[in-house]
Amino acid sequence: MVVTLWCLSGFVMMYVQYPDLDEKERLAGLESLKFETCCRLPTDFGNIVLDRFRVEMFDSRPVLRLVDGAYQYVIDLLTGEYLASFYEAETQRSAAIAAKEFGLSGQPRLLGVIEQDQWTVYPAYSSHRPLYHFVMNDSPGTEFYVSSTTGEVVQLTTSRTRFWNWIGAVVHWLYPTMLRQHAGVWLQTVIWLTIASIFLTVIGIYIGLRQYKIRRNGRKSPYRGWSLWHHYAGLVFGLFTLTWLISGLFSVNPWGALEGRDYFEESQRLRGATLEFEDIQGFISSLPGNYISGSTVRLEGSLVDGQLNLVASDSEGIRVRLQGDSFIPAPLPEDFFTRAGHLIRPGTPVRNSNWITTGDAYYFNHHEARPFPVYRIEYDDGERIYLDSVSGEFAFAVDRERQWLRWIFHALHRGDFSRLIRKRPIWDFLMWPLMLGVTVGVLSGTWMGIRRVIRSAKDPKKFPFNSISELD
Repeated sequence: MVVTLWCLSGFVMMYVQYPDLDEKERLAGLESLKFETCCRLPTDFGNIVLDRFRVEMFDSRPVLRLVDGAYQYVIDLLTGEYLASFYEAETQRSAAIAAKEFGLSGQPRLLGVIEQDQWTVYPAYSSHRPLYHFVMNDSPGTEFYVSSTTGEVVQLTTSRTRFWNWIGAVVHWLYPTMLRQHAGVWLQTVIWLTIASIFLTVIGIYIGLRQYKIRRNGRKSPYRGWSLWHHYAGLVFGLFTLTWLISGLFSVNPWGALEGRDYFEESQRLRGATLEFEDIQGFISSLPGNYISGSTVRLEGSLVDGQLNLVASDSEGIRVRLQGDSFIPAPLPEDFFTRAGHLIRPGTPVRNSNWITTGDAYYFNHHEARPFPVYRIEYDDGERIYLDSVSGEFAFAVDRERQWLRWIFHALHRGDFSRLIRKRPIWDFLMWPLMLGVTVGVLSGTWMGIRRVIRSAKDPKKFPFNSISELD
């Protein structure tokens, strides 16, 4: 039954993904930056170490977001006040602004304050809880969620995405809130259900092969009816079933398998220094005196190669690097990228480094958009690092474990074998016959199992079956 549900929900997931508000969508919900009455900073704020900082608008006033991993310190640049939490009145005003920027019709209505629901059950939302849940009275049935700790819109869904995900990702990933909210229990449930399914599939393939032989009556299978469908579907598509189960198991990195490393040391070397609160005070004070394009909705700063790196983004997701002292557009010099390989890993020879504008074996688009171009660095030990063309920061990185995961999961489970196969409709024409064949095999097996349970309930004496003929 579980494998049947995985197969049927897999068809949905080919076309509808689990809702996830990406950076480009977040930018679309932001106001244009205004600094007429800016900028004040707290005088008693500790000199904390940061990953990066962002300047955005919240409730029609500029705020500074100091990012430290998953945590944010938010400072109101009009008053210099540290905003530890966001309350209902200001969140409702901000939600109305975000709805307008998203292009939604009507006014958002607050449904309530929640810890989590089906669309915010990810652990990534933990630092934003509780969440303000808003609904729009519009035809798409839009709902969105605002963080009580940062004031940001962190999730957005529509009636269409919710409907298809109830029969798609929620089923496929075993994602009901009551289970997924307990991460450890959910993970072990997925792992052991998959292992049990693999075991039964292997046994089924073995029995199917043993039963396939020419008999006196000329038939190669002893089965009839649903059992015959199950037998032949298993012979033809049993290996694909097994492949999808094994690759699906590795998608959750059971017991840390193929998890890969975090590249923390390499990231620190690329930064070249430590970004502290004191380092950005002068920059914030200079904001009112510098020209910033009226379409800019975010300024994001970080350290790259020991220098302050500033990137301006507009509501369309277009990003431009600015000179930190003059705010003049200035892309990173080419020599930075040619030096980056040795800067990031000084003791490892660089095999090759170049710009790529389309996907390669490990960095590509499929169900999610990746930015291009990127600068690719390949090392002699096989590892690859991809640098963002605008900011120069890590866009992606793969070590040996992640390379194995790419082929075991993305290739075997999603059909991401090559650029040609990923193209649509080629990918659809490849996946549909395979998925239909596997679905026939598992669906017929499920129906046979249901019938067996029903028969045994009606007449316990006939369970277990005494002959193959009773399986038809």
